[in-house]
Amino acid sequence: MQVRAREVAKFFSGIVFHETLGHWWLGIWGQHMLPWKFSWFTFTSAMNTVAMVIWPIVLVALVWFAWLRKPGVAPANA
Repeated sequence: MQVRAREVAKFFSGIVFHETLGHWWLGIWGQHMLPWKFSWFTFTSAMNTVAMVIWPIVLVALVWFAWLRKPGVAPANA
């Protein structure tokens, strides 16, 4: 099960990396495009600032889990 969890983390790290780049781009060069209004939802500059902090934290956690963490020792009776 260890290998599958790592592979899933690698997959999601790609998605999270994409989100990280998108929100950083929007925060640095795309401020003039905010707020975005979707029918009943408005994406504001403050929400993007939160996303600029949260997505990189999630990315670092996934990269650590998928590539940097030492694999656990399997139980002898497994």
